[in-house]
Amino acid sequence: MKSYINSVVISCSVLAASVSFAAAPDTQPPQNTIVVGAGNDLRCRLEKGLRITKSGEPITAKLVDPVYAGTTIAIPEGSTIKGHVSSISSEPRRKGQILRGDFSRPRTARVTFDNVIFPDGTTVPIHTDTTIGVSDVKMAQYLPKSQRPGVRQKMKDAAKPIFEPNKLQRLSQAAVTSLPYHPEYFDQGTIFDAILLAAVETPSSVDQAEANSLLGDGYLHVRLLTPLNSGMSAAGSPIEAVVHRPYYNSDHVLLYPAGTKLEGTVTKAVAAGWMKKNGGLFFHFHSAQTPDGTTTELFATVAGIQAAGSQRLAVGLEGDVKATTSTFSRLRAPISLIGPSRAVADTTVDKTAWSRAGEGRRGFGLLGAGAAQASATTAIGFGYFGAATNIYDAFIARGSNVELPVNTPVFLRIDEKTHRSARADLQR
Repeated sequence: MKSYINSVVISCSVLAASVSFAAAPDTQPPQNTIVVGAGNDLRCRLEKGLRITKSGEPITAKLVDPVYAGTTIAIPEGSTIKGHVSSISSEPRRKGQILRGDFSRPRTARVTFDNVIFPDGTTVPIHTDTTIGVSDVKMAQYLPKSQRPGVRQKMKDAAKPIFEPNKLQRLSQAAVTSLPYHPEYFDQGTIFDAILLAAVETPSSVDQAEANSLLGDGYLHVRLLTPLNSGMSAAGSPIEAVVHRPYYNSDHVLLYPAGTKLEGTVTKAVAAGWMKKNGGLFFHFHSAQTPDGTTTELFATVAGIQAAGSQRLAVGLEGDVKATTSTFSRLRAPISLIGPSRAVADTTVDKTAWSRAGEGRRGFGLLGAGAAQASATTAIGFGYFGAATNIYDAFIARGSNVELPVNTPVFLRIDEKTHRSARADLQR
């Protein structure tokens, strides 16, 4: 009996040990994962326009820049980012908006993203800060004359939005937003910068050999950590940025892995003024600190910036950034006087409802088009009002400042020759 009890105890012990060994691997941290630290930026693009209705509305975007951990891609470009509208606030009506016949109160929607879906279907939960979308983001880049696009290429680039998907949806949205009172939308192509508030572990499933082919554009890709404004930033103010894509020199030697911190200074800031005097900024970075703590001098020039297209930024040879005024708007302003002036000289011009609507719409939107049906004289008055508004906006109004919020992508051109000589001096 005693031997039977001993055998039972031994059997139970062996079974318990085998169960514990089987369960042990489940308690270990997952293998082949990459840790993406808090503070990383998930820059994503809305693939389809979305009406702003209420908090909690789901939203889906696509990652437009890969997220790196050092030199390894942790979240590949094209991954799906899913989230929701976290809050909606109403803003006061703007004077220029009212003069265009738009009486809707602008609404600002803040978005929070909750999940990343990788191309292979893997879903990783994330926790991000709230973000506000920016529509019509453009690339302002300095190019030598030999590399600048010609008239034909400019026309092709201008026509690209026409051929983008969801044409009917975009057309109906444009029709709705032309009404005096209308809902607000996230435009197709709106860019969101979602900042991770907590680190996440992602699967290591990206082909890194293919990923390295993305590093051949010759620029150091950074994003600003300090907001800049030509009307508020003072010369000598310190600025910071972080490298979000590893940079290799022409000899394929890694110089700056992702996460490298850059320090710099605002060299010059010119505020915008009346008579359409636009603002300008000149800043540079002078040092870089890699994640391992190594600090080196940095010799770089601003070569490009991604910002809201409404600013119409231009980057100069020396890295100066300026806001510009559209040549088309300057030409259109005096030309817009032709319509009402012809109607004054020839009273038969504005006799048709269509022609009166055209003059009225230039002056006060759809409300002006409706009011202009009262008489040809009313249409002429709205036409002159619209022309005066165009002239004021193009030549008299206060110009635009250069506004670069946090996480603005900046592209730096590295002076490798100076960099090599500086490293040689340090080694000696």
